Amino acid sequence: MNKFVISVDIGGTNIRTGLVDIEGSGSNISSISTLPEKGIENAAERLSELIQETINNMIPKSEEITNYITGIGISSAGPINPLDGKYNFPPNLPTWHNKSLIPIIKKNFHPLPVMIGHDATLAALAETSLGENKNIKNLIYITISTGVGGGIIADGKMITGTTGQAGEMGHILVRSDGIKCNVGCKGCFEGNASGPAITKLAEKKYKNLSDKNSVGFSNFSPENIILNAKQGNAFAEEIVNDVIENISQGLSSILNIFEPEILVIGGSVAWGLEHRFNEIIKTVSHTALPRYRKNVPIKYTTLGEEVSILGAAQLIFKNTK
Repeated sequence: MNKFVISVDIGGTNIRTGLVDIEGSGSNISSISTLPEKGIENAAERLSELIQETINNMIPKSEEITNYITGIGISSAGPINPLDGKYNFPPNLPTWHNKSLIPIIKKNFHPLPVMIGHDATLAALAETSLGENKNIKNLIYITISTGVGGGIIADGKMITGTTGQAGEMGHILVRSDGIKCNVGCKGCFEGNASGPAITKLAEKKYKNLSDKNSVGFSNFSPENIILNAKQGNAFAEEIVNDVIENISQGLSSILNIFEPEILVIGGSVAWGLEHRFNEIIKTVSHTALPRYRKNVPIKYTTLGEEVSILGAAQLIFKNTK
């Protein structure tokens, strides 16, 4: 009988769950809003209900859950300690600092093992366990979405640091005159290239305009900024050009520091700017070390939006053999 992992991905906006087998085939993907402002206990109970629905849809009531499910793997935006699941001032999960949802999930689904990790670290684990990057020993994964996170695989092992918070590449400096992220790091990658950063950059630019009617639109969501830039709107194009430069500076620094075999990118903002990927590569080749002038080892994930969910499953499979 094939066993599955119930995989969970917790982001600042949505929580997603799905069933994943050891080969990386996923099914029953469903989601709820994170609503971090309602507190971690509320999120844990709503997540438990979502997990229970998945179990009910899969397993007859007369069957033992452990005959079908190997465990529950959770990928989460961080910073987070994978040993106890406690958050450390997570910028996109306000009120969750120094709290963990693991005790509630363990209580509700005993005796299944429950493990948690940083979303980008688990995405990197998925990249080196499945798909075209399988078995690569040195890989960096960068997600550019509601936040900017990084996952590191070095010599085939996840690099998690003293308390699981290694890889916070969203807070490297990309421009000294930039805006602050949600935890106050001025000029950092996340504060100047994430989804919320795009909105903040647009609002700041709009505030300083003498002719506000020249903008042509008023919805400054990252999706709408990118869409208007594609359509040739000058205001939106200037914002996106700045974001492209900020992303390129961040990726250049990461290549210089780690020298991975491959640097994989994903996340909603990264996908939204896929049509500008050649510009990112060109800028990186001009700003990174000389060894990257002709070959920039950056590419998009081929595992799609479920990469962190797949990584959460691999966390369970690799630790419960």
